[in-house]
Amino acid sequence: MNPLGERKLDVLIVDDDPFVRDSLQLFLESEGIDVRVAACGEDAISILHDSEPDVALVDLRMPRMNGLEVLREFKRISPEIEVVMATGDATLESALSAMKLGAYTYIEKPIVDLERDLLGVLIRAAERRSLRRTNRQLQGELQLTLHHLEAERREKRFSRDSFPIARFLRKCASASCDDLKSLILNNLPGDTPALLYLRQDRLLVPGATRSLDLPPVEAGLPAQFFTDPGEKWRVGELPEVFGSDQETLMLPLFWLGHLVGMIALPRSKQLEQVDPGHQLLRRIADTASALLGSLISHSSTPTG
Repeated sequence: MNPLGERKLDVLIVDDDPFVRDSLQLFLESEGIDVRVAACGEDAISILHDSEPDVALVDLRMPRMNGLEVLREFKRISPEIEVVMATGDATLESALSAMKLGAYTYIEKPIVDLERDLLGVLIRAAERRSLRRTNRQLQGELQLTLHHLEAERREKRFSRDSFPIARFLRKCASASCDDLKSLILNNLPGDTPALLYLRQDRLLVPGATRSLDLPPVEAGLPAQFFTDPGEKWRVGELPEVFGSDQETLMLPLFWLGHLVGMIALPRSKQLEQVDPGHQLLRRIADTASALLGSLISHSSTPTG
């Protein structure tokens, strides 16, 4: 059974023994699996940076960079990759060390029954990776649904003729990813909106308003400024964005309990008149949270 459906399972073999590499590659490819090989840890890390496999089979004992060091570096670069350790002299200490570093399991060499002791283990490791991704996707879809349900509840409570929440949410539901970015930015109340997003624990401002794709300029507000997912908004100052004399309305964007960005608007009487109680702004923030969270969760690697 292929845990990835129509797509072939992609396996990386890391072993300094050319006979082992060639024989395992020949067997796995005969089973319809895409196989890449590396003779050392450094080559394996280079391959990982180029394209992340579903499962890596890593020899424990290799010169220069041993299997545990490779495992540690793999998990640092791509935490979701499943790693199976292979060793000819397994000890309880080495097994525990591998499991603590995040290995899926380990198998003993020489591998006598390739179908049971190798193929079966690799398929189960790929299944766990696939299930974890599916679970994360379902969590995101559930939260987006809850956002819409909460928006509908708020709309019934704060419904006004000048408050077209339902129409805005219907547009968001049918928009493509690129159109959704523009839709959110173009519907923010006020004349000069700015959407901020998170990068390396700092909130960064797009180089121009109404765009997510231009080079950012770092603002002076650390991400730790917002720590409570239940916080609705805060009034403060963002001199790098709106000048030193302008009060700013700031809404944090939380996704699955983590801060993924922030919407900032210059506070004005016009804003209060257009969006009394900031209800429209809150709904736009809900949708922006879902968008940014989905973009983050669909990245193939932490740097994606």
